[in-house]
Amino acid sequence: MSSFKLRILAGALLVFSLSAFAHDDPIGIHVSTKSPQAHMFLEKGIAKMETLHMQEALQNLRSAVKADPQFALGHILLAFFTGDPTEQLAERDKALATRNSANAEEKLIVDWLANSSQGSFIPAIQAMNEALQGYPKDKHLHWLAGLWLELKQNQPQRAIPLFERVIQLDPRFSDAWNESAYCYARQGNFEKAFVNMKRYTELVPNEPNPQDSFAELSRMAGHFDDALLHYRMSLKIDPSFHESQLGLGDTYALMGQQAKAREEYAKAIDAGSPVQKVLWSQQSAATYVREGDLAAADKAFDIAASQARALDFANLEAEAYRSMSMYQKESKVSLGLLDRAEAVLHENHKVPQSLLNQELAAVLRTRVERHVSDSNKDLATATLKRIEKLYGANAADVVIETAFHGAAGAVALMQGKYADAVNHFEEDAANAISMRGLITAYQKNGQDGNALRLSARLAALNVPQIEQALVVPEFRKQRAAMMAQHNASLDPRAKYRQ
Repeated sequence: MSSFKLRILAGALLVFSLSAFAHDDPIGIHVSTKSPQAHMFLEKGIAKMETLHMQEALQNLRSAVKADPQFALGHILLAFFTGDPTEQLAERDKALATRNSANAEEKLIVDWLANSSQGSFIPAIQAMNEALQGYPKDKHLHWLAGLWLELKQNQPQRAIPLFERVIQLDPRFSDAWNESAYCYARQGNFEKAFVNMKRYTELVPNEPNPQDSFAELSRMAGHFDDALLHYRMSLKIDPSFHESQLGLGDTYALMGQQAKAREEYAKAIDAGSPVQKVLWSQQSAATYVREGDLAAADKAFDIAASQARALDFANLEAEAYRSMSMYQKESKVSLGLLDRAEAVLHENHKVPQSLLNQELAAVLRTRVERHVSDSNKDLATATLKRIEKLYGANAADVVIETAFHGAAGAVALMQGKYADAVNHFEEDAANAISMRGLITAYQKNGQDGNALRLSARLAALNVPQIEQALVVPEFRKQRAAMMAQHNASLDPRAKYRQ
C-alpha cells in the first residue's frame, strides 16, 4: 500500500525511526514532550506506521496527545495522518495553539503542515525548505518532505530525490523504497519501480504491506493475475490488512468483473474506518458506471453522499455529487448535481479550507467540461474564469492548478487553439479526461508521434478512478478498431476479402 493509494483526503504516511524519539539524535527529530506516556504512545504509533497499520497508529497518536495536550508535534502529525477531515482541522488548530511549547524544528514542521492545511502553500513551502536546509541529515524530515510533494503537491518527480536522499542516509529505511517505487510507477518507469519494490520486500518480508504494494504496482502495470496473487498473500500474512481487501475490489473492477469487485469492496467497507467507508463506497459505486447501470450508480453514490453528510465530511459529500454528475446523459441533471456539490462546499463545515478549495476546483472543472460538451462557449469561458480566480487565490496548490489547466485545455480545444490546449493539458497529464483531450490536441496540432505515444499510455491506464471508468474502456475499444483498420490497410490481401 502507498500513501498515494490512500489519497490526499485519506491522509498520508510518515515513517520515523524509533531511535529518533528516544534521545536527541542529530539525524532525527528531537521531540520536546516531557511526558513519558506521550513519548511511549508516539513510539508505538510510529512503529505501527512503519508497517502501515494505520488505524492502530492513529489510536496511539491520539493517546499521545491525550497524555500531553501541549504536544504540538503530536497534534500536527495526527492532523497529517488522519483521513477524517474534521479531525484534521481540530488537531491542526491544537497544534497551532500549542506551537510555542515546541522546539525549533518542531515549530517549522507545525508551520509547514498547518499552512498547507489552510491552503497557504507558499508559506508552507518556505517552512519546509527552511527545515530541510537547517537539518540536512534528518532522514525523517526528508521522508516527510517527499511524501508531502508526492501527495499534497502531486509531484512524484520532485519527491524521488528526497526519497533517494533518505535511502542514502539509511539504506534500510524500508518505506523510502516503497514510496519511491510508487513515484517511479506513476511516471511510467515500472522497471525501476519493481526493482525498488523488490528491495522493500526484502527488508520487511513478514509484513503484509510489501505484498500489497507489489500487488498495486502489478495492477498499475496491467498484470492483474499477479495483483490478485499478491493481495491474497498480503491477507494471508494479516487477514486484518483491509487495504488489500480493497485492492482486490479495485483489481476486479479494472478487470471488468464488477459484481465480484462489489463483493470484495463490501468486505473492505465493513471493516473500514468512517472515512474509509465513505471513500470506498464511492469506489464501489463506480462499478455500476463501468457496467452502464447508471440508475444503480446514482443510488450508490447518493448513499455515499448521505454517509458523508452525516459525518460532516463536506468535501467527500461534494465529491459524490460531482462523480454522479460526470456520467449523466442529460446536462440539466448533471449541472443540478454540480449545484448541489457547490452548495455543500459553501456551507459552514469543520473541514480544512484547503480540502474544500480543492474539491471546489474539481467541481468547477467538471462544470467547464459539461459546458464544453454542450458547446456552450460563454458558460465554459465564464466558469473557467472562476477556476482561474480560485487558482490565483491559492498559489502553489497543485491540485487546484491542475484542475485549472484541465479546464483551460478543454476550453482551448473547443476554441480551436490547439497549441494552447497542448500546453494546458500537458500540465494535467495524469488525468484520463485530460489525456484524452491532449491526444486530440496533439493530432490537431500535427504532433502525431506524441499522440501515438500518449494513446498507448491512456489505453494502459489502470487506476480505480471515476475518470478512468468513463474514459479508458471506451477509448480502448476505439483504439482497437482504429488499429485493426490501420493494419488492414497495410495488408495487400485485405481488398480480396471484401
